[in-house]
Amino acid sequence: MRSSLASASRLPSRSLTRSFSSTAPAPAPASAEAEQQERRQSRALLDSFAQLGSAQTRQSAFRPHKARLEPLTAKELTLSHLLASTAQVGHTLSSFARANQANVYGVRHKLAIIDVEKATLPALRRAAAVVRSICERDGVVLILGTRPGQQPAVLAAAKRLGENGYHVTTDRWLPGSITNAPKLLSGSVNHALASSPSLQEPNNYSSQDSNPVPPNAIKLAAQTLQPDLLIVLNPVENLHAIREATQCNIPTMAIVDTDVDPRTVTYPIPANDDSLRAVELIVGVLSKAGEQGLRDRQRKLDEQDKQQRRAMRGRAVPLASASSAAARAASGPRNDFTEARDAETNDISEQAPPVESRRNNRQR
Repeated sequence: MRSSLASASRLPSRSLTRSFSSTAPAPAPASAEAEQQERRQSRALLDSFAQLGSAQTRQSAFRPHKARLEPLTAKELTLSHLLASTAQVGHTLSSFARANQANVYGVRHKLAIIDVEKATLPALRRAAAVVRSICERDGVVLILGTRPGQQPAVLAAAKRLGENGYHVTTDRWLPGSITNAPKLLSGSVNHALASSPSLQEPNNYSSQDSNPVPPNAIKLAAQTLQPDLLIVLNPVENLHAIREATQCNIPTMAIVDTDVDPRTVTYPIPANDDSLRAVELIVGVLSKAGEQGLRDRQRKLDEQDKQQRRAMRGRAVPLASASSAAARAASGPRNDFTEARDAETNDISEQAPPVESRRNNRQR
């Protein structure tokens, strides 16, 4: 009896597996060519059906690795990119800063949701315009990110800015790097200035001196090392750096989460500073704007060089003509006399036959 019940209970399972054959694993492709053909067909289907639904395509879709390698510009940035990078997620209400009330869209599961459309996107575009104008005027931008995982994005952004971009990716900010720069950076500045002989020639300092660079030059070099803009990716751990920049009248720019007071920063960007995707996206947009500013500066310099060359050419032509006219006027009578004398000698030479022809005529 038990055996019959067991066999009866097994029958439905076999019939179900036979009827639903799609649950079985699909067979592997026979070769690499078949797999490539399947991929081509799937891509063709995606491209054909992409126009029927959303306006977002495979090229405009958010990809995390492209935010660092191929960052977007401020005009190309959309709400979908910010939402895909989880830039709208804030902190709990227990750590909520009341000054962020205007940047919050609502609350979900006791988490504050940042208004990406009215707060993050306009603030990010304004910050990109500021970075572009600073780089266009040959300003120095310092990027500060001390959290683990932010170093690749910070290094890529500083490399994109070239000589105008500097970065700090250590575990913590060294207090006094801006306010007490002459003392903290005297060793590095002294070594940098001593290694370059071109900087020592005007001061006439020899290498035998204990301090080959005067203290005034060290102080001046430390003052020139101050940035024109400070970008902070994690302001909670780097509030001291923001205070130093504010004390030295240096504008600051930071990713402000719901637990940070936006009034401490000159250009706050409301976003999720705990998300590496959001950080890479924001830093990429800012560095791209700085790169565009450097290109605009180079283009303006090239135009100025062309205008100067044209002006120099225009000045050289009238100067040359005036000098030649003055030379002719100064040597005018003498030239006329010499020309008349040469003309007379030519006429006489043409009228008189040569000496050999005269001798031949006499012999005849």
